[in-house]
Amino acid sequence: MASPILPCGCLCPIPIPYKHGISYSKILFGKQTLQEICTQLNPRREIADEVAHLDPDLRFESLEDRQNGWRPAFGQTGSAAGHLHKQEVGRGDLFLFFGWFRETTVENGELKFSRKDVHGRHIIYGWLEVEKVLDVKNQQPSGDLLFLEQHAHVRFVGVGEKGRNLIYVGSRAGLRAGLFEKYADRLSLTSVEEPRCVRSKWKLPSIFEPLLLKGHLSYHPKLKGKLEKQPDGIVFRSASIGQEFVFDGAEYPDPKRHFVDLIKSAANDKFSCQHSY
Repeated sequence: MASPILPCGCLCPIPIPYKHGISYSKILFGKQTLQEICTQLNPRREIADEVAHLDPDLRFESLEDRQNGWRPAFGQTGSAAGHLHKQEVGRGDLFLFFGWFRETTVENGELKFSRKDVHGRHIIYGWLEVEKVLDVKNQQPSGDLLFLEQHAHVRFVGVGEKGRNLIYVGSRAGLRAGLFEKYADRLSLTSVEEPRCVRSKWKLPSIFEPLLLKGHLSYHPKLKGKLEKQPDGIVFRSASIGQEFVFDGAEYPDPKRHFVDLIKSAANDKFSCQHSY
């Protein structure tokens, strides 16, 4: 199901279920657990016995029993990890995380998806600048990476999995890692002007046009003739296959700067929210 945009405007990313993981009842968001939030949003689904793949792990407050030295981290395995390795993603590179979100309201004291936002949209909700890459199949966490013993890609992923198992650890300086806490239209990848919101119909600033025309965003072939130019940006269909869309920020500094500016503006928007609903 979609992750909720809470009535307070905060983004609450819900990690996917997995065959092994952490109970949704152990993962906190504000004063509630993700099990409580998900049960309100989808009461017909029995989530009590499901466990979550908490990855990317970006919020210290998600779990109560954090190890000393915890830092945000993101893991990937199999063909997706192979794609990142082939693209030479490593120290200094930047991940942006997006997901499917829908607006919510409160009805009879419980959280519900809004009937006015049936389709939802793809929204960027977090980021991580890479400091280290751990190849879990060849190296176990040690030293300042001991906190990764709790990470999903060490505890729950790897047994019987084919291919690589990589963890990207967030930097301790620079852009670091974090969440875009409140929704804003600038975080929406889905074109918000569409009368019927098609999630995969993305809108980006015009500075992305050369990158897309040349096919230099991985999983996206050359989009010549498939870009819809608008006065304030370009609209295109994002690829439906592929989890990691990679481009070279050195070759395309303006698109990279667009995302860096988003992150820096988020760092300046510090606030405290109780997510009361």
